[in-house]
Amino acid sequence: MPQLDAHLQAPARLRLMTMLTAVSEAEFSTLRDSLEVSDSVLSKHVGALASLGYVGSHKGVHRGRRTTWIWLTAPGRAALGAHVAALREVIAGEQADPGRRTDLQVAAGPMSNRLRELRAARHWTQADLADRLDISEQTVNAIETGHFDPSLSLAFTIAAVFKGRIEDLFFPAADTGPET
Repeated sequence: MPQLDAHLQAPARLRLMTMLTAVSEAEFSTLRDSLEVSDSVLSKHVGALASLGYVGSHKGVHRGRRTTWIWLTAPGRAALGAHVAALREVIAGEQADPGRRTDLQVAAGPMSNRLRELRAARHWTQADLADRLDISEQTVNAIETGHFDPSLSLAFTIAAVFKGRIEDLFFPAADTGPET
């Protein structure tokens, strides 16, 4: 089993690293605001990750003011990948019995949804829905195609955007959808 990276276990560090996977580099203030931490907290995390070679940084000028840009390095991307793989194994319980599914996995089973249908009825693109939900277009696509089941919080937000109930949007894959 891959080992968890002790340097990535702090939630803010893990979120920082994950955010950096989506961009070539990000402005310090954007990261600070997204993580909802102070300058000093973000500086300490960036410093610790930089000392490991996981992130890099450089100073520059943006919109007439000095700023710091942060990026994920190749070793940082590899470390994050290994850490995420280890987390997945822990979550799946693969260490105890690789072939065993958890009770939650058995009970939940694969999910289907009506997002594409409801989105199309409103003439929204995936980008439109992503903006309304404050998530990425890739996440909308992954939910619609059944490659990603949203968290309960996100499911409630999706239901609110469509002015419906969760059970009207999401259902076990074996079902054809909610009764109408």
